[in-house]
Amino acid sequence: MRGIVINVQKGLYRVRNAGTQEEVDCTLRGKLFKQSRTTKTLVVVGDYVEFQPVVGGRGVITSVEKRKSKLVRKGAGSKGVHLEQIIAANIDQAILVFAVKDPEYNKNLIERYIVSAKHGGIEPIICFNKIDLIEKLEILEDIEEYQALGYKTLLTSTVTAEGIEELKALLKGKTSVFTGSSGVGKSSLVNVIFEEEKAKTSSVSTSHYKGRHTTTSSQVYELPFGGKIIDVPGMREFGVIDDGSGIANAFQDIVELSKKCRFRDCKHIDEPGCAVKEAVESGILEERRYKNYIKLRGR
Repeated sequence: MRGIVINVQKGLYRVRNAGTQEEVDCTLRGKLFKQSRTTKTLVVVGDYVEFQPVVGGRGVITSVEKRKSKLVRKGAGSKGVHLEQIIAANIDQAILVFAVKDPEYNKNLIERYIVSAKHGGIEPIICFNKIDLIEKLEILEDIEEYQALGYKTLLTSTVTAEGIEELKALLKGKTSVFTGSSGVGKSSLVNVIFEEEKAKTSSVSTSHYKGRHTTTSSQVYELPFGGKIIDVPGMREFGVIDDGSGIANAFQDIVELSKKCRFRDCKHIDEPGCAVKEAVESGILEERRYKNYIKLRGR
């Protein structure tokens, strides 16, 4: 039988049957189980799998289909080696949720998420949530900057319902992952979209204004109007894994500028005739964005 993995909890994989829509708790068959000991993200939420029913109403996963896309971050390995940690698979678009306040968004972090989405073959959509907490003019410049770079942007509020219908229209018929830092309101958005409490929510800690973890494991929800949402746990840290393609796609403005550099292999640090550095000095390119690009490229 074919199905999609909708939840993973300590070696137990909940699979939704593609035909009957019934949900079955599965384990991994021998060879896959052995592989899972060395490959932590062998099977992740969003994966399509083949499984067989066994006694007791459970099942065993026998194979995993090739992924068409994946959202990844840098995971910790042994002896300081960083491993690719796959958060979710087979995604069309990533709704990158950032709060405009409590906790306030960070542009460097937004760019990290964009790089990861691009690296994994996913379209990023930047969602500025909790818009009811500020005046829109306060973030207008940032919105226009991302729009000029070709990114879809969205302003949402679960209090006033602003942007919710627009968000639903973007979700229709697609598989979307909701990701972002803890406390930005991902789970609240999920609940508003479904008009019922699907995901647990909690307030932001007032002592340091960092979000508390609410979603403890990734979960797939079927949308009533077509499509799927994958809600993943909030992340305080988001290290980038990239082969260079994600950074190039996320910083296309800098890539275009680099074509005018005197040297083809210009590193944009201290070489003469660097068009990128000249753009920073003349104010055409934001210095913060340039520094984040250099940092990510040399991570």
